[in-house]
Amino acid sequence: MLTAGEVRALSALHGEQTLSELATNLDRSLSYTSELLQRLERAGLVETRRKGKTKQLRLSDAKALEVLTDLTQQYSHIDWPELLSGATLRVCYYLDIPRTVTDLACHADVHRSTVHRALAPLQHRGIVYQTDDGAYVLNDGFEQLSVLARELAHHTHRNTVEEQTHTYTILWESLDEFLVQTTTEIAQEQFLPTGPDQFQRYGLPLLARERRYYFYSESTNELSPETLCCHMLVIDSGTRAQSYCLLLLSQVDIDRDKLRAQAATYGVDDAVEELCTYLDTSGDQRTSRLPEWEDFQELADEYEVTV
Repeated sequence: MLTAGEVRALSALHGEQTLSELATNLDRSLSYTSELLQRLERAGLVETRRKGKTKQLRLSDAKALEVLTDLTQQYSHIDWPELLSGATLRVCYYLDIPRTVTDLACHADVHRSTVHRALAPLQHRGIVYQTDDGAYVLNDGFEQLSVLARELAHHTHRNTVEEQTHTYTILWESLDEFLVQTTTEIAQEQFLPTGPDQFQRYGLPLLARERRYYFYSESTNELSPETLCCHMLVIDSGTRAQSYCLLLLSQVDIDRDKLRAQAATYGVDDAVEELCTYLDTSGDQRTSRLPEWEDFQELADEYEVTV
């Protein structure tokens, strides 16, 4: 997320300063400070403007910087740049609730030893503690650390999508991935098309809409049907969307364990369980958002899907 140097620069930048003033405050060379500021400007965290012949620097209006400023001012005795460097912010992203080392390592995609190294200095300063069952918890007053990590990730996601379009809505996001709705076609390879249009890959063509949906990921090359189902439920949890998810689950050999794991990731656990129960009981157990079994059979016959 941020290096120690970047956190230190952001913490030292109050009001408007010149590059020379900031370099003096940081006790760093002009070349080092200039390179640092270029990275922060590209990330949308620092803005520059000309004032005569001088370039003035100031923090952007990113919400994450408000949180960082509050933390550094409220706890000015803490050396935040050293504490927040490396993987610490990645781990703190998932400390919105108590989590074990294994859970944090899995979610943040780091090794268990990295979690221990990241959180040990925080534990030493009373910022986090461990419960009797081994879960890490942020102490009262330091919950903003998780908010900071989440706001930084959200800011990065916004910058990423705004390189492609300025008309968009982020529907879901994690530390490194997000699901976005837009009216613009995005061809960049890390934006994978998802949503209703992708059901045609499984012989289930849906009516085209003006809205387009993309899943941004640097580690995924192709969406599984399990992931597509979960994306659809995030996009639209109405009866029509759930009916087409039922068709997909009936049409494709779905790995239910994988489906449930994906559902937990996207926060659609209950909806997925309702779909599975509906299919397993031939509609005898259904919620109000699911179709009558006879109506679903008619839809399945229309798409030549066996249920």
